[in-house]
Amino acid sequence: MTILKEVSYGNIWKYCLISLLACLSYANTLFGAFVFDDTEAVVKNKDVLLTTSIYDVFKNDFWGTDITSNASHKSYRPLVILTYRFNVLLAGSELNPLYFHAMNILLYVILCLLSFLVFKNLFYTKNNDNSIFLSVLLFTIHPIHTEVVASVVGRADLLASILFLLSVLLYQRLLKAHLLWMLMVVIIIFLATLCKETAITALAVCFVFDCAHGKLFTSTKRRLLIKRCLILVVSGLVMLYIRLKIMNFEGPNFTIADNPAAFSSSIFTRVFTFNYIYVINILLLVWPQWLCFDWSMGCIPLIKDFYDFRIATVIFFWLIITYGCYRFFQSYRYNTSVIMALSFVIFPFLPASNVFFKVGFVIAERILLLPSLGFCFLIVHGLRKLVRGLNLDKEKIHFLFYGICVIYFLRTVQRNTDWLTEKNLFISALDVCPLNAKVHYNVGKVAADNNEHRLAIEEYKKAIELNPLYEQAMNNLANLLRDERKFEEAEVLLRRALNIRPNFAAAWMNLGIVLTNLNRSVEAEECYLTAITYRKKYPDCYYNLGNLYLDAKRNDDALKAWGKAVLFRPTHTAAWSNMLVLLDSLRQYDQVLELGQNALMYNPTSAAIHFSIANTLGKVQQFEKAEKHFLEALNLSPNNALYFSNLGVLYHRWRQPNKAIEMYRKSLQIDPKMKTAENNLRKLINM
Repeated sequence: MTILKEVSYGNIWKYCLISLLACLSYANTLFGAFVFDDTEAVVKNKDVLLTTSIYDVFKNDFWGTDITSNASHKSYRPLVILTYRFNVLLAGSELNPLYFHAMNILLYVILCLLSFLVFKNLFYTKNNDNSIFLSVLLFTIHPIHTEVVASVVGRADLLASILFLLSVLLYQRLLKAHLLWMLMVVIIIFLATLCKETAITALAVCFVFDCAHGKLFTSTKRRLLIKRCLILVVSGLVMLYIRLKIMNFEGPNFTIADNPAAFSSSIFTRVFTFNYIYVINILLLVWPQWLCFDWSMGCIPLIKDFYDFRIATVIFFWLIITYGCYRFFQSYRYNTSVIMALSFVIFPFLPASNVFFKVGFVIAERILLLPSLGFCFLIVHGLRKLVRGLNLDKEKIHFLFYGICVIYFLRTVQRNTDWLTEKNLFISALDVCPLNAKVHYNVGKVAADNNEHRLAIEEYKKAIELNPLYEQAMNNLANLLRDERKFEEAEVLLRRALNIRPNFAAAWMNLGIVLTNLNRSVEAEECYLTAITYRKKYPDCYYNLGNLYLDAKRNDDALKAWGKAVLFRPTHTAAWSNMLVLLDSLRQYDQVLELGQNALMYNPTSAAIHFSIANTLGKVQQFEKAEKHFLEALNLSPNNALYFSNLGVLYHRWRQPNKAIEMYRKSLQIDPKMKTAENNLRKLINM
């Protein structure tokens, strides 16, 4: 029987129910925005925005940075970026989150259906057919998947998992085929690693499947098994080499804040903290109430001595594991279904276990996607054993199971609402990880964006209290204090941040702004130039440097600095506008008009640029063209009193007094304190 026939004729209602539950569980994510990591991986990623070539997609990391760069996170997922580009094309070259979330749901439906298909092929016996279906139902509605489906960056895990399961399914199907067919499996696993690196563990699951299901009664079958296993091992080594070659044999640079236990000098602390983290991961699978977008920093305090009560949970955990292994190996016949389920739990989790290398997180719910598949089967299998072994009431166990399913479904839908906006997401983490400075930092950042400055200041201060080395929080808090004209306090914070991270370009620029406000221009210039040495293409810094030169009457230097700003960011309208205003004040009208056209090529909807061009055209008596640009500026910014006032001046010079009077009056309606408009209006009326 082919796979297609199995899907078409057998248990079709089960496939429909799985699809329906997958869609219902995540339907409300369609209304979500881009949140948290989506901002860097999608919104700000030039590879997603179709401004780069396909070659660049394969040259850069997941975040759009050259993967050979020291600044790269070393996450190489070009196939995921290609799907993002496809979403942008579907949306008419726009970043519409609806298209991204819809594709995530579609991929999740495919994953759940494929899970059922894989389980039926790998685990099927006459006795566990219903267990397989119930396992996949539990998997489909499990709340641990919300991060993967509700966040756009979770697509990396979805795609990798789909290809992971497809490779295992094909491996099972091709066992009796020619060894060359294994090349197809290897290619699929390689493609999976181009979605997420951890998919390489599919090789280990295939290896376990081969060993667990192989009936090695003849020497020929044993030789074939050895050959297949050698192909898997060699393929894994080749993939590892290619992956290391791509990242120039350099690993990512993690910090102690990302994974505190990994940086501890105490073996005791590392061992017990990591084991406690394993316990937390299992608890999240059993009862996914405490979900958090980020578990770094102080979310899970380190275990530093024997007096920490959490050691008891670690010991209890390993006692259960030991007892389970004892009972399993004591059995006369090994249960291959249990072996395969355990392989799904263990191998995909291994890269995140800190056993082989440091990872850049403490707990990441997204990496539990595939382990949860094996876990759900073990749960159902365990309940089935309890019913038979302890002669429990089958109906009550069924009621318990379906009750858990309802709770999981409701928790999934509720958790999705946290992922709809960054504000919801960050605030939800305060109850789970109140000791995580990053959580408070993000709450502060959202509050600042919403002009809730009091709350933002409180949260940034809390973040710094929890992590005295949190230089980003110091930088952001300094910016808020600067806005409140508390320049001295802001300077202290920025210098603290720079002592912690001397190459912090943004902090150098912000210190320059603060020193400018304190009239310490020489020091401010040094800060701006230092920022530029650490970030060569820094348009905002060049813009502020240009403003400093303007105040110092260094007009040529100001123009050069603003020129750099628009060179590195052609959409920097403030820099364009400043250049136009300065050239106009210097009566270099031809340059204004020429430069203005260049500015409009990149910023056709900038009211400020249209306004500057209009003023200059009026001065050279090109009234009709000036009127056109004034009207366009007012169309883009209809409540700007100055624009109406200057248009009135244009009509005044153009000898159209009635229109001039109308514009002056509109200007005064918006801003009654506009003296220029008031004086000009009085002159016209008294004429």
